[in-house]
Parts: sequence; structure tokens; C-alpha cells
Amino acid sequence: MMNTQIPTLFVCHGDDGGPPYHPCRRVQEALRAADIGYDKVIAGHGSPIPFLRKGSRDALRAATGTTKLPALKLPDGTMITNSRAILSWVGRQA
Repeated sequence: MMNTQIPTLFVCHGDDGGPPYHPCRRVQEALRAADIGYDKVIAGHGSPIPFLRKGSRDALRAATGTTKLPALKLPDGTMITNSRAILSWVGRQA
């Protein structure tokens, strides 16, 4: 069960194990460094290139309004997509 008082972060299957420059990893590292708790949903599986991807991202689109990852859903329902926008939000929380 997700905690509705903390943000929910939607990431790809690379999660925290991706290369250091991977957006899903960078966002998680920034959230932890800022001591911001979050629930995590691994929402994308397979290739980031749509025509090579197995399965659809319909569930991701239903949850976030987009098929792009990472995406951060704030407790008030606000969606932040794009790692730069998420990192900017994290920076403003200090």
C-alpha cells in the first residue's frame, strides 16, 4: 500500500542499477540525498525505444498521463515529468 503523504516515483526497470548518468538513478540519488521519502513504482520494462519495447505503457499513461520516465507524482496529485524538472523540484525542497 502506498503512503499518500509522500511522492510516488515511477522509474524504468533499470531502477537504481543503471549507469550513473541514467535519469531514473539520478533522480533516486537526489531524493535520497535530500532525505525525501518516496514510494517507487517500476513502471517501464524493456527498451526505452518504443518500437523495441515489449508490452505497452498503458498502465503508466493511466497513472501519470505520460509514457515518459522518470515521473514523480506529488501527494497533491501534481505530476512532474522529465528528470531535470524532478531534480529542480528536489533542489527547491531544501
